[in-house]
Amino acid sequence: MEFTIEKRADQIVLISLKGRLIAEYETLPLAEQIEDLEDEGFTRWIINLEHLEYMNSTGLNFLLKILTRARRMDGEVVLCALNNLLETLIVTTKLNAFFTITPDIESALGYFEKEHIQE
Repeated sequence: MEFTIEKRADQIVLISLKGRLIAEYETLPLAEQIEDLEDEGFTRWIINLEHLEYMNSTGLNFLLKILTRARRMDGEVVLCALNNLLETLIVTTKLNAFFTITPDIESALGYFEKEHIQE
């Protein structure tokens, strides 16, 4: 799995994943960078799955860890641009009840803008 990280305004970080997320060792470099960003005060995460081809239970567990950590810091995680396979996986595992899911990055940013106004 490859990833890119882009810091945005209002404590938002855009993480784009590419490839396959099937082994825990693949998540370690990203997990370290997320911890560093949390230390900098970032609490809102957009995870762009547009170029992620496949994910198994290891990937789902990793996303849940990010969500749990974010919510402990009064933050949130938005998943965006899921392909049909990933969307089916999220719905089948009923994780769509826990995650906010948007069709694209712009909608995810809009979610946080709307949330920011309501605070």
